[in-house]
Amino acid sequence: MRKWFVLAGMACMVIAEPCFAESADADDDEYEEVVVRRKKKRPAKPEAPASTTATPPTSIVVPAAVVVPTVVAIPQAVPATPAVPAVEEEKPEEPPPPPEPPAADAAEPRRLVRYFCKAWKDKDYERMWWAMSPQYRKKTPLKKFKKLFTSDSEMNGGLIDENIIETAKTKDGNEGVQVELIFKFPKVQHRFVMAVAERQAGGAFRMVDSPFIPLDLDDL
Repeated sequence: MRKWFVLAGMACMVIAEPCFAESADADDDEYEEVVVRRKKKRPAKPEAPASTTATPPTSIVVPAAVVVPTVVAIPQAVPATPAVPAVEEEKPEEPPPPPEPPAADAAEPRRLVRYFCKAWKDKDYERMWWAMSPQYRKKTPLKKFKKLFTSDSEMNGGLIDENIIETAKTKDGNEGVQVELIFKFPKVQHRFVMAVAERQAGGAFRMVDSPFIPLDLDDL
């Protein structure tokens, strides 16, 4: 029996071969139709109804923020100040030194008398006053000293010349200089007086009160 089945199958294959060949040739001239099938989406499962006993959402209370207005400073244009050069402070001027006799004239009594008489002729009463000793200047201010010589010049016209006669020691141990004073008015007699110079600390000489200085007429 099996042999018969085998033989029958082989015969069918021989008969069917020309048919397959023809169908193959016929398909070469035709378009192949391609059918694309889309897969249907499965229906979504219905969501379970919300439970009526669900816990309500907790509300969070946020404190309101305080809004602080921000002040913005707007820079203003400031005009440029011109640079001022630094000015050095001027130091107050020191008063000039007093017109004391030069060291050379104050080193010798004769020369000091010559210096004093020259200032007398020039009517430079301040230089004459500084040629006097500190003790005399303390006792007789410059104003009073000047008045002595101006009052004297009203009577004799003022000193015009002098002659130094001799020098000698005084009783006080000071240096005395005998002087002849000649005045401008011709009728006025020459005056012979003793000028006295006192040695100061340091060796310099200064004039002291003596007949060489005009008398104070207010004290007479």
